[in-house]
Amino acid sequence: MSRITATYLIETALPLEKAAETLAGEQSAGTFLKVPGETQELVERHMARVESIIERSSVDSPSLPGSTAAPETSCKRADVTISWPLENVGVSLTNLIATIAGNLFELKAFSGLRLVDLEVPEDFKAHYPGPQFGIQGTRKLAGVEGRPIIGTIIKPSVGLSPEATAERVQELIDGGGDFIKDDELQANGSHCPLKERV
Repeated sequence: MSRITATYLIETALPLEKAAETLAGEQSAGTFLKVPGETQELVERHMARVESIIERSSVDSPSLPGSTAAPETSCKRADVTISWPLENVGVSLTNLIATIAGNLFELKAFSGLRLVDLEVPEDFKAHYPGPQFGIQGTRKLAGVEGRPIIGTIIKPSVGLSPEATAERVQELIDGGGDFIKDDELQANGSHCPLKERV
């Protein structure tokens, strides 16, 4: 069965095995109470696995000030590798991010947690074959050869009107910009509606 594998650098006051199991359970089949229809077979099929724990160091106090995980105690740091069955996530990038990150960074078991590596099965490569045009195709479409492609983002979300946005875009074009990306935070705000902005 194909599996997704992620490695984290953790910091915890808990025993490392307990912290790793908490991480694995939180992002898969772990629940506070057994739910109707839950069987041991289902849990074993869908539960994330702790693949490895490599202890790294200890620190006298938690890295995250005010951490409730270890307010005044020493903590251990370790690399923890967790894996999930691909069938839990499918080849959805959104579900992948929710699985490998989700709410992990707020768990009380950790006074520090960082995602440091990710491996996905070949299924992802087959589903997401990569950029459609590549570097050369992008250069051809932009009409830019022999120099960097220059781009920027226009920020109407800071309060620019459609007219002020157009003025900034013209300045960027006159200054030699090759492309200008609209601000994804803007959407269809009342001060710069999408139709007028376009």
